[in-house]
Amino acid sequence: MTTLQEIFEILKDLKQNLITVHGPNPVFPHPNKEETLARIEDYIILVVAAISRGDWPLQLPIHGSDEMMTWKLAKQRRKCLLLFHLLAKSHALLRTNTTSTKRDIYYEDVSLWGSQPVLDSMVTQMTKLLNIPRCCLNIGATSKGLVAGSLNFLDGDGKLIDCQTPTGILIPNDVEKLSQFRSKAHLVLVVEKDSTFQKLIDDKIERFIGDCILITGKGYPDVNTRRFLRRLWDELQLPPLALVDADPHGISILAVYRFGSQNLEDIEHLSTPQLRYIGLQPSDIEALQIPDEAKLPLTQRDRSLVDTLASRPFITQNQLLHDQLLRLRRLDCKVEIQGLTKIHPQFLSRTYLPAKIQSMSWM
Repeated sequence: MTTLQEIFEILKDLKQNLITVHGPNPVFPHPNKEETLARIEDYIILVVAAISRGDWPLQLPIHGSDEMMTWKLAKQRRKCLLLFHLLAKSHALLRTNTTSTKRDIYYEDVSLWGSQPVLDSMVTQMTKLLNIPRCCLNIGATSKGLVAGSLNFLDGDGKLIDCQTPTGILIPNDVEKLSQFRSKAHLVLVVEKDSTFQKLIDDKIERFIGDCILITGKGYPDVNTRRFLRRLWDELQLPPLALVDADPHGISILAVYRFGSQNLEDIEHLSTPQLRYIGLQPSDIEALQIPDEAKLPLTQRDRSLVDTLASRPFITQNQLLHDQLLRLRRLDCKVEIQGLTKIHPQFLSRTYLPAKIQSMSWM
């Protein structure tokens, strides 16, 4: 039987190992408001000049690099106009010291954007062009992630936020403005799904692995959830462990938290390379003899995602993760975390997580 003291010692060693292996995460100073305004104005001038000359294809230099962002196709002309509109919008927000979310901007003129993904894509394109994190442009995202457990901090207005609640609290939109993080936790547990997050709270997971901080992005995490996890490591150096489904999407979600998105650059400071994968691992499907009624066959979409993930550099360079993907393909089945209830309703909290930590079965 694993004791809490044994778990604490193991997590203490893990923390030191993560600090040694990764060192401090890189920190890039953000430009101040005046610098940001000047950068936006420079690009507005470039776009206006190109339009007046009738230049096409349109080429704009990516700030601070020798690379160019190029629009060649005729159908991309509209995207250039949307980019110009977004530059002007951000400029106005900065000048008036106001902020807006992508959702608010979209609903201000639905006919202009056509769909939310179009706006999302343009915001990403603008941050890459300007080489500025979105928070510096006063354009935010609406949080969907939750946090619970042994943690409190001050929000942007100086109000104390206590996360020890029976349902968790919504991660604030203004993650950059949070301060004075305090915690008695020994680890951060990043949970894929809201349902598992709630079950761990209901099962009083702290009785079995000690005080902890629980986070869920409710599936693929939003920017604020990812940035919040990164800030927790930077502020507290608590070892973060990921609990996701034993399926391609679970491993993909783990990769987004740990290695970053394919769509956002490092300027957003969103990845947490210290995150380790504790479960549910494909190797557990056989090791735990998970009942057949908890297994689901892989779909063709699942197989395609396995192949895509297995070819990405961050996976090919991590033999353990790569082996888990290959095992998933060989088993040709997947298991959700909830499938562990087929063994026992509280197997996850009482047995699985304590045993995983005790055996240091993360990767």
